Amino acid sequence: MDVPDKPPSHPADHAEEFAHTWVDRLENHVEGRMHALDIPEEQIGSSDHERGIAWRTFFPDERDGGGVATGARISVDSGVLNPDQLTKDYGEEAGGLWAKSRLRDRIDAIIIHEEAEAKAGTHEEALALAPQTTRPISEATRRILRAMERGWKH
Repeated sequence: MDVPDKPPSHPADHAEEFAHTWVDRLENHVEGRMHALDIPEEQIGSSDHERGIAWRTFFPDERDGGGVATGARISVDSGVLNPDQLTKDYGEEAGGLWAKSRLRDRIDAIIIHEEAEAKAGTHEEALALAPQTTRPISEATRRILRAMERGWKH
């Protein structure tokens, strides 16, 4: 595995580079978190036909944090590694909380938000629904979800 001498200066670029370097371990971890949160098997992961990938839960080339594909299939991406991921769209409170949070809590927040989006149908409705989840998330994850709901700017 080649590790670059110096990481890229932009956080999103660095997150994507790191995601490519550690994609197998991130894939295993994200899939494990989905199982730990009792996400239904039919919602775990999706395909990426453009890149020739039949199925995965973690997409290193994408930078949104996560997504929901057709059939309510949930995935996480390199955005979860970016400490600046939430600041622009959710404000300083959510951005600061995100940047200080453990990776596990960030991943869980993305999984729960994307599951809520699959249920609710819109991003805005998911922001209100996600913090109310009955899935076994930490209080830190719930704080991220609440900060996202309060800070949404669109």
